[in-house]
Amino acid sequence: MKLTHKFKELCPAVPVFLFAAALIWAGREAAQECAKAAALCISTLIPSLYAFTAASKLLIETDTYRLIGRPFSLFSRYIFRMPEEFFPVFVISQLAGYPIGAALISSMLESGRITRAQAEVFLCFCIAPGPAYIMAISSIAAPDSKGAWISVMLAVTGTNLLAALLSAPFRPLPEKFTEKIRPKLSAEDITGAARSAADSMTMICGMVLIMAALMGIFSKAGLLSGISVLISRMTVVHPAQIYPFVRSFFEISNLSGVFGDPTELLPLTAAMLCFGGLCVHMQIKAVCKGFSPLKALICRIPCSLAAFIICQRLIPKFYTVSVISVSAPVSDEIRFSDFSPMLSIILLIMTILILSQKNIAKPEKM
Repeated sequence: MKLTHKFKELCPAVPVFLFAAALIWAGREAAQECAKAAALCISTLIPSLYAFTAASKLLIETDTYRLIGRPFSLFSRYIFRMPEEFFPVFVISQLAGYPIGAALISSMLESGRITRAQAEVFLCFCIAPGPAYIMAISSIAAPDSKGAWISVMLAVTGTNLLAALLSAPFRPLPEKFTEKIRPKLSAEDITGAARSAADSMTMICGMVLIMAALMGIFSKAGLLSGISVLISRMTVVHPAQIYPFVRSFFEISNLSGVFGDPTELLPLTAAMLCFGGLCVHMQIKAVCKGFSPLKALICRIPCSLAAFIICQRLIPKFYTVSVISVSAPVSDEIRFSDFSPMLSIILLIMTILILSQKNIAKPEKM
């Protein structure tokens, strides 16, 4: 009995030891993957998510989102069967990035504005990458078409909209809020939004780096290549083209390595962006307080299939190839984003300065 009890106590430590041993074994590959992930965080994730995250937190803290949702009361309550104050959260989740919707839903649950059951259902259609990231990935998948991102954006957003509409009949009609809304704004609210956004970005980038280390281990073990070859044998697609999508299943930022026929890439890209990758769902799990995101994870599977079909139907309308001179030089370098890293550095410095203000000791009175 004592041996069994000791074994149970040691069980949680086994994965940690295995992870540490694997990092030592694949240290070089893990370091290379982390370096790429860090560059991606600085050039793409922080510029596209930080401002939206801070603005979203500010809307919630100041009750401004409730004021925005008031004109859409009839639309949100009778069409989507969701509280009028939740409709702005639904819209923000489609624009601000993957974990923002989960964070806002968690805030509403903590304040008692929605129930646990509502939080689990609403999260199913509040997971989206945001237009900035969709445009960046679409420009890589279809570099010769300026409007290709529209088909991907409509597919991902349309899928969430469809999920909200199809699930509406199974939800009770929410009551109309009659209390008077008094939005407030103070310096503490702005500082709190900046601090909360910095915490969220630290968590998101940290999870990306952890997953990058795992990707380095998987890469050296040949797991990712093996899965790509296996899928290639089941289809007619070359393993090298499947490889980025296998990697993006674990961490969605790996979509930056896709290449091939854009008409085939864009529907797959829309499906993967709709799913989000395991790293995204780990981030969502980290910000969910008081409710489980498992229902949302399961819901992402049919949603990804729907996004694939919708994007496939929309490609002929929005995919147009620009005429390029045959003498133009061709570059093999993968473009991650058109954002300058300097913007991210400035944002981080501003956040550090704001957070450091509360640590400055007040001068003693004479």
